[in-house]
Amino acid sequence: MPEATVGDIQLYYEEYGQGPPLIMILGLGQDIVTWNFQISELSHQVRLIVFDNRDAGKSSRCSANYTTETMARDILGLMDHLEIEGAHILGTSMGGMIAQHVALLAPARLNSLILASTTSWGEA
Repeated sequence: MPEATVGDIQLYYEEYGQGPPLIMILGLGQDIVTWNFQISELSHQVRLIVFDNRDAGKSSRCSANYTTETMARDILGLMDHLEIEGAHILGTSMGGMIAQHVALLAPARLNSLILASTTSWGEA
């Protein structure tokens, strides 16, 4: 089972295909299965990375409070684990909020930012 240790948690992830990296971030409580219809097609064009956010799917459960910024740091840690300098980042729903924090924390590591069905919900 592919896992990345990021800080004090384990993030479960899966990789498909080759090419420029695309990391897809899910919303609240969703797991990798949500992406099943997209994986096959996208993996013909990109190195696709899908994962379970903390407290979802096969990733670690957390007892401490955390924010979407904390979860953005999880993404950057996953990128470090996978030795990805820069990636296309796609976020849907709460994943879009996380993706926006990735852009604020490490803009040089984003090749593009794709937001779907999301909001900014707050201050940076």
